[in-house]
Amino acid sequence: MRVLFALAFLVCATSALPAWASSAKKSPAKEPAEHGEAEGKEERAPGTPSEPSLEMPGLVSPVNVDGELKSYVYLRVRLKLNDADQRSMLLEKVPYIQDAFLREVHGPSIALNNDPSVVDLVGLSARLLRVCDTVVGPGVIKVVDLQNATQGGN
Repeated sequence: MRVLFALAFLVCATSALPAWASSAKKSPAKEPAEHGEAEGKEERAPGTPSEPSLEMPGLVSPVNVDGELKSYVYLRVRLKLNDADQRSMLLEKVPYIQDAFLREVHGPSIALNNDPSVVDLVGLSARLLRVCDTVVGPGVIKVVDLQNATQGGN
């Protein structure tokens, strides 16, 4: 029971992190990020278009092997869009996408070749892209970029 409570707390806390980070006051030396750009990214040359993207809330995924829970993986998910005009529509769909992502990662294992220490990021990205195509329509999302895959204990 404690494990379930801790997992629920972690999911809630990690999904709120992007909101807390975006509301934090930025230093005056930096200009705010625009159009979904991450703060740590390299500066782009003036006049070059940025790649339209949307940062999703953090995703916590179980790593199961042969039906047994081995660990959890904490993922940062960025959706790269085909068209910047789709961003506002996508913002409205974030709760539905997040729900579908959680359902997907709690299905088939994300472990590569049943090795709990290796996460199949390429396969998981493809699975989550199919989920996006189902939720928002095909062709809206170009790539589901998974970053900072950090494994936690059981």
